[in-house]
Amino acid sequence: MRLYLVRHGETDLNRLGCYYGRTEAILTENGVNQAREIGAFFKEMHWDKIVVSPLKRTVQTAELVTGLGQEHFLLEDALMEQSFGLFEGKTYKQLKEDYPQELNAWNQDFSDYQIPGGESFSDVRKRVENWVKTIPSGDGNMLIVAHKGTLGHMLAAMLGMPLDGYWNFVFEQGTYTRVDLEDGYAILRKVNQSCQAAILQEEEEKN
Repeated sequence: MRLYLVRHGETDLNRLGCYYGRTEAILTENGVNQAREIGAFFKEMHWDKIVVSPLKRTVQTAELVTGLGQEHFLLEDALMEQSFGLFEGKTYKQLKEDYPQELNAWNQDFSDYQIPGGESFSDVRKRVENWVKTIPSGDGNMLIVAHKGTLGHMLAAMLGMPLDGYWNFVFEQGTYTRVDLEDGYAILRKVNQSCQAAILQEEEEKN
């Protein structure tokens, strides 16, 4: 199975540097263009399965990438971004001012501290890893549109890395990452591949 991992396009809350998981946000003009660029690159791709986090920013990105409506997607709650509870919609500066005790506790135990009203880092890894185990074997192309957090946990889980393996990956907006599942192994083929760069590479290979 060939997996194509795509992070949703830019939103205003990304620009502001806010922590937000379950807070709904739509794509900025730049975010729309990022998704459309990926879609132009994959316009000839046949998707055997399209799995999308049900939040608006991921559904909007998937629609722009595939040209399809959400009725063609499998909306998967397990791929939703971490719930930041009390921290939702706040910048780090605001957290220092409004919730200094909770922020300190989070910094002291980032893996297991459960944000009031939200989730812990390890909670997210568990639900994402459980979903990874359901990915079917065999040939085919699967598009997965999700979030920086859940994609990081997904890749670490597929590669058999511990919880802190998450920090080895940063999923950039406007790019795709490809992982092939072969004989029980996850093979990392491309990371944060720019579609423009991929097109240029293909043209060079043809010449």
